[in-house]
Amino acid sequence: MNLFHLKYFLKLAELEHYTLAAKELNITQPSLSHAISTLEETMQVKLFEKKGRNITLTKAGKLFYSMVSVSINNIDEAAEYVKKYTMDME
Repeated sequence: MNLFHLKYFLKLAELEHYTLAAKELNITQPSLSHAISTLEETMQVKLFEKKGRNITLTKAGKLFYSMVSVSINNIDEAAEYVKKYTMDME
């Protein structure tokens, strides 16, 4: 699991559509599918289930989404803070 996998997971969870998520992430749909499969294999839990042409989060996926979204937000804020802090030091 890496940061890209987590960001891909968040985008897919928000859009509930592999093709649209891949397009917004500027990656191929097979790359997105592979990343999500790798994430699910690593966690040993299904995060999504198919619903027709779309997908939805499983119960585990919803729980993971709520925790990952907060974590990614904190990471992004920390990166911005450090960037600003180091620029102020120059």
